[in-house]
Amino acid sequence: MQHRLKHYVEYAALRSTQGLFNILPYRLALGVGWVLAFITFYLVRFRRQLAEERIRIVFGDKYTTHEVRTIAWVSMRNLFFNTIELLRVPRITKEWVQEVTDFSDTQSFWERENPEKGGVFAIPHMGNWDLSGIGAYCFGIPIFIITGNQRNVLVNDFLNRLRGFTGVETIVRDDPSLSRKVMKSLKAGKYLAIMTDLRSKNPGIKAQFLGAEANLVPGMAVYAQLARVPVYPVIVTRVGWARHRWRAFDPIQPDRSLDRKEDWQRMTQLVMDIFDKAIREEPEQFFWYNKRWVLDPLEPETKSDSPTDG
Repeated sequence: MQHRLKHYVEYAALRSTQGLFNILPYRLALGVGWVLAFITFYLVRFRRQLAEERIRIVFGDKYTTHEVRTIAWVSMRNLFFNTIELLRVPRITKEWVQEVTDFSDTQSFWERENPEKGGVFAIPHMGNWDLSGIGAYCFGIPIFIITGNQRNVLVNDFLNRLRGFTGVETIVRDDPSLSRKVMKSLKAGKYLAIMTDLRSKNPGIKAQFLGAEANLVPGMAVYAQLARVPVYPVIVTRVGWARHRWRAFDPIQPDRSLDRKEDWQRMTQLVMDIFDKAIREEPEQFFWYNKRWVLDPLEPETKSDSPTDG
C-alpha cells in the first residue's frame, strides 16, 4: 500500500511523542500529560460540555455544577495519563505493575481460579482499562484481544508492535476467520479481554445500564457460551496519579439450560449491573467522552449484529 504524506507525518509525530514520554521519568511524563489535558479540557469546550451533559443525564441533580465539572476533568485527565502509560509499554515489567497496582482485592481470585481453563475478561472504560489485561498477563494469565485496523498503516503497525511488548496477543476484527481463532484460543485456555460498555451499531443485546436501556455488542456473552467458559468482570481504577486498583469479580457462568439469546442477555445484564454500581461509586473513573456513547440510540437501517463485533 502506498503511504500518503499525511501518514508519514502522523507516524513521525506519534514516534516522537512516544520517544519523549519514554525518556522522561514516569511522574514527570504524567505531569506533562496533566498540562496537555488541562489545555484540552478548557479549549475543546464542546467535548467537555458533552461529557457534562452525559453526567447530568445519568445522575440528575445529585451533583452540583462544580462537582460535575470535576468529574469531567478527572475523566479527561485520566485519558491523557492512560495514553502516556500506553506509550511507555516497552518499559512495563511485572515488577513495575506490582509496584503501582494494588491487587489485594483480588488475592482470592489468583488463588482460586485455574489460569489454564480460559475465560472472558469483561472490562469497562474505567481507570486505565489497558492495565486490566496487562496486569493479568504479568501474573501468567494468557490474554488476547480483538483490535480494529487504523487507516494509517504505519500507525497501525506501530500500535501492534507496542501491544506486542506486553505479550498480549491480538486478533484483527476484519479477519474472516475471527470467530474460529477466538474459539480456538478460548478452548486452549487463553482469556479474551473485551470492552463491554460500547454501543453496538447494530441490534445487539438490550441491558439496563446507567438508568437507561443500552444496545450492547453481544460478543462477550456469545463467545463465553459457545466456548463454555466463564465471564470475569474486571475493573482497574486509578488512585491519585500513579497508582491503580485491580479488581476481579466472581465469575459468571454460562447456563446451557437456558435459551441461547436468553442466556446472552442474562450474562450481559449481570456484568453491566457490576459496572453500573462501580461507576456510580466513582463516576470520575468512567470515560464520559467515548464517541460510541453507550446510551446513544441505535443507528437506523442496520443489520443484525454478529458475535465477531466488539
